[in-house]
Amino acid sequence: MASNKNSIIKAKNIKKIYNIGKENEVRAVDDVDIEVKRGEVVAIMGPSGSGKTTLLNVISGIDEATSGEILIDGQDLQKMGDRKKTKYRARKMGFIFQTFNLIPVLTALENVQMPLLIAGDSAKEAKEKALEMLDVVGLKDRANHKPSELSGGQRQRVTIARALVHNPAVIWADEPTGNLDRKTAFEVFDMILRLNKELDQTMVIVTHDEEIANKTERIIEMESGKIIG
Repeated sequence: MASNKNSIIKAKNIKKIYNIGKENEVRAVDDVDIEVKRGEVVAIMGPSGSGKTTLLNVISGIDEATSGEILIDGQDLQKMGDRKKTKYRARKMGFIFQTFNLIPVLTALENVQMPLLIAGDSAKEAKEKALEMLDVVGLKDRANHKPSELSGGQRQRVTIARALVHNPAVIWADEPTGNLDRKTAFEVFDMILRLNKELDQTMVIVTHDEEIANKTERIIEMESGKIIG
């Protein structure tokens, strides 16, 4: 576990327990500590059902922890109300999902603009920043295309542009290459790592792919809701 005063993510004694029936409970995350340094790229690995996605959702504030302390850039997520937490995520975090989660009726440009408009940027500012980020991921020439007109790799690049466009402190990625063929997966992930170096953003990535995980700076292994390595 990293120990550094520049840690941007500090989670202590995190538990996520699901009650099934009167007496049965599932400890999806069972008393986990995790610390990530600013600018670090970390992979969370483990078999299906090990709790890796649940851990990502809990420490990113998408889901509530049953108990524990979660500090992101010094802010305690557990003490925030829903509205404040939503605003904090919109300003400080970016998300990359396996399923892209792009809005099909919007163009690539409009999809990338969304986080900026939600955060309060003007339409002009949002368009300028979105075009700049699409250029960074090599898709400026596809700005006016809708997701259905893009390949899987291009759609994931749009998703990455959307996640990075508001310069968040932390990027959370859940199986970001899971829906891509091997060649495209490595191209997309190499781009993620390049952007990490250029923008100095912290990235926490859930993956089942050992080759992808081995490209990161550190691997956290989970099993049965616990960190085992």
